[in-house]
Amino acid sequence: MDAAGAGAARCLLEAFPRAQHVVLLCGRGNNGGDGYVAAGYLSARGVKVTLYELEGERAGTGDAAAARAAYVAAGGQPHSLTEHTYRSALAQVEALAPGSGGQGDAVVIDALFGTGLSRPLAGWLGELVEGLAPAGLPVVSVDVPSGLNADLAEPTGPHVTADLTVELAGRKPASLFFPNRRAYGRCVLLDIGVPAAALEAASDVVILSAGHVAPLLPALDPAGHKYSAGTVCVVAGSPPYLGAAELACRAAWRGGAGLVTLTATERFGGAWPETVFRHLEPGAWPPAGLEARSAGAMVVGPGLAPASLPALPAMLAWAPGPVVLDAGALEPGALLAAGTQLREVTAVLTPHAGEAARLLEAASSDGATEHGGALVGRDPLHAAGLLAQLHGAVVVLKGPTTVVSHPDGRTAVSTRGAPAMATGGTGDVLAGLLGALLARRGGAEHAFERACLAVWLHGRAGELAAKQLGESLVASDVVAYLPPALAELAN
Repeated sequence: MDAAGAGAARCLLEAFPRAQHVVLLCGRGNNGGDGYVAAGYLSARGVKVTLYELEGERAGTGDAAAARAAYVAAGGQPHSLTEHTYRSALAQVEALAPGSGGQGDAVVIDALFGTGLSRPLAGWLGELVEGLAPAGLPVVSVDVPSGLNADLAEPTGPHVTADLTVELAGRKPASLFFPNRRAYGRCVLLDIGVPAAALEAASDVVILSAGHVAPLLPALDPAGHKYSAGTVCVVAGSPPYLGAAELACRAAWRGGAGLVTLTATERFGGAWPETVFRHLEPGAWPPAGLEARSAGAMVVGPGLAPASLPALPAMLAWAPGPVVLDAGALEPGALLAAGTQLREVTAVLTPHAGEAARLLEAASSDGATEHGGALVGRDPLHAAGLLAQLHGAVVVLKGPTTVVSHPDGRTAVSTRGAPAMATGGTGDVLAGLLGALLARRGGAEHAFERACLAVWLHGRAGELAAKQLGESLVASDVVAYLPPALAELAN
């Protein structure tokens, strides 16, 4: 608690070096205890502190009570925070704001409720937390913006909207997923001395970083050839969506594939000349001339027409290696029909939120279990894990924050990417890149790891593209920046 409170105070002073007055709101639990420590730290450094504490909710024993006692012993004078006084607290915050004559040197610390809050705030507490941001002062939350459930992606009721949140020990799901991620403002992760082994035991979720994924990058054989580099067969495209198939093929090339073959009814007019084409009639499989050695991994679905879906069980039964199912191949009825074949191959499903919702709704026969859009929006970690178990496949639940889940429970999260990637075709790029990485040696045995690598590289390529090109990205720009992202990671 000492480390948390003092660290939060230091982070505040670093972020707001002009701070001379802090209005501090303390709850009764450990989050409030952190607030008392922060108040003492700031007071000792000459910062004026006005501290409000929830009346009747002060802990009588424990670390929080000890922290309060130390603050009072050092001369601190807490003010009561009740349904009768909270408006006065908000009025003081408003009076200190620059727009009301303040000097721009005041900050609010929110230490009301932490990770233990599971109920929505209501009544005057709800008005208090929602009234902080409009009052006009910067708000620093300790660990969790008060009012949020730290384990969920969506708010359950009124909550603080912070400018800065100092997370303690480890990241919380609420800070990773939108819309709750927006309420955190800028996040700083503070080491408060919890041993790494304890953190690892508390959660199986890994937040992907360059350090995590760099060892997963498969090395190229200096004596290799196009087949040993990995071959990808893309089953995709239909007359309105020929570009989707082309984007997947280009991403497979840029992801390092040694040979890419497109099987479709027709191909994009500006297709890269390197890509082999095999004509495929809708609903038929396999196309004439397609060899198993040209399909070290298969990517099925980008722009695929519904008329091709009856052949999905045959495609899966024929597949000589891992299979990526994306977009058109994620139609619930088609996956249900191919259930047996799906579980007999190494498969990676890449749904966005809407596709994941439809798959979950199709799996809920009686409606007694929360499925569909509600679950995907509220708890994407659980939704991805449930889909992985239902289909016996690795699931990549795509979004601003992407979840990679294995049926055995392994879960990874990637926050890489840029808002400019919210454009048509970027999912096709991810599918093609994933196909290339699965096609390399060991792809079937390490499908989860290759999916993590693909998701991270895809996001990083988007970041690099946005840095150079701004906000007006197209999916082809992400393809173009895959080689720099790969080179950066390799180095």
